[in-house]
Amino acid sequence: MYLFLVGPPGIGKSTLAPVLAAELAAAVFEIDGEIERRTRKTNRRTIDEDGMPRFRDLETDVLGALRPTPAWTVVDTGGGTSLRPENRARMRELGLLLGLRASLSRITAGIAATLDKRPSRPESAAERARHALGDPERTAAYADVDVTFDVEDAPADEVARTIVSWLAGTRGLRIDVGGEKTYPVVVRAGLIDELGALLNERGWKGRVALVTERNAGRALAARATTSLRSAGLDVATITAPSGERAKSIRAIEALWRDFAKAGIGRDGGVVALGGGAVGDAAGFAAATYLRGVRMAQVPTTLLAMVDAAIGGKTAIDIAAGKNLVGAFHQPDAVLADVGALATLPARQRSSGLAEVIKSAFLVDQESVDHVRRAIPGVLGGEAGPTITAVTLAAEVKASIVTADPREQGLRGLLNFGHTMGHAYEAASGYRRTHGEAVAIGLVFACALAEELELASIGLRAEVERLLASARLPIRGRIPKAAWGLLQRDKKARAGKVRWILPRRVGQFSEVTDVGDPALRAAARVVEGT
Repeated sequence: MYLFLVGPPGIGKSTLAPVLAAELAAAVFEIDGEIERRTRKTNRRTIDEDGMPRFRDLETDVLGALRPTPAWTVVDTGGGTSLRPENRARMRELGLLLGLRASLSRITAGIAATLDKRPSRPESAAERARHALGDPERTAAYADVDVTFDVEDAPADEVARTIVSWLAGTRGLRIDVGGEKTYPVVVRAGLIDELGALLNERGWKGRVALVTERNAGRALAARATTSLRSAGLDVATITAPSGERAKSIRAIEALWRDFAKAGIGRDGGVVALGGGAVGDAAGFAAATYLRGVRMAQVPTTLLAMVDAAIGGKTAIDIAAGKNLVGAFHQPDAVLADVGALATLPARQRSSGLAEVIKSAFLVDQESVDHVRRAIPGVLGGEAGPTITAVTLAAEVKASIVTADPREQGLRGLLNFGHTMGHAYEAASGYRRTHGEAVAIGLVFACALAEELELASIGLRAEVERLLASARLPIRGRIPKAAWGLLQRDKKARAGKVRWILPRRVGQFSEVTDVGDPALRAAARVVEGT
């Protein structure tokens, strides 16, 4: 995701870009700087020697070379970068255009302060400013943006906070999941209060079962109920057990009975409000009740927002292992209200970050770097790093699920860290959170890749640094029961455990028939022996 700062020369894009990037844990990319790197001379000299048309071509080339990535980057564009319609189209392919507006005097002062970098021309700073604001081509280009912010009397840090507030609470981010059924993942604060209207837009009517849990908080459930009723939906609120206890056969039977008692039909549906376990349980109950009723996920934990709520996998646990009984049942929508994370306990924030870290290593180094910058802010509950981390991980999962909705191939990548992680979690009696177990699973997978000479030790070290910074475990004793549970892993084929192992960031292999010596060697790394 790229955020392009657009506006006339001298308005302060270069000042704002690093400040906004810091608020979002994003990277900074300066188009003028990249052109100088390519040409090995100043832009002033390029324009003076080669002409403005050549410089405009270089701007277009730089935009064309930007690679789509779920990592966030704030782009400091030049005052003329957005003049070409094809440049604006390219920016929209990659992200959002944020316009900046200020008075003639403000822009004059900005140009005057940087005249030594600008092309040699006889016009004064004031004349250049008047041209920037009065030229019809520039006026049209600066107006062709997604939103405009007034920067006249505001310092850069105040403007940056305003932009973050707009992103998190007004505009939000939408990621579409394709495949068998197209549906949106929307990330924005305040979505719970708009739940009813959003489901109306998706064609919902009739009776709705709101499945929640005590940990989701009474206030969130009350807000969801109010929103649903205000949209004309008849609501039956059902409280499920918290955590993995929601994913038992007994708990599912109770949900079925409650659905029948409430008169839930195919014209209504089920809304899951809570963490990943409640989403799994309510989703499985919805998939099997009346042979399938509509489902909407409203995750309230970081883990659920970045992983469990997306992709349509629903499951319950049985004595033989975690998630061994389930169904694919794609939701109508995933509505991630990041405002619900405000009261999330610190341990649960850390737990969710395990899946964010996993997602970053699946794609590219830019995403890994972004997550490294975002972790302190996510742990501290800061809006900017939280919304960028959530959307990064959601985009990664959505792209994989779209390509492989039923885990016939590519979707297997999402099991990085989960093979040992699920066994470790179940063997601990679920005293470890899912994220803590996945953290141990990620270290184990990296250590196993080292032992099989697929990856270098440097990759594991990088994974461990991010996990440790997220306050997640990187060492721990693997219970004896975990080894037996591995053999019953739902991803096994013909009795053989499948491992998703890293070679480098963004490159993985599926490996089977791993010998006991290699597994024990990886275990020694995890156990620190």
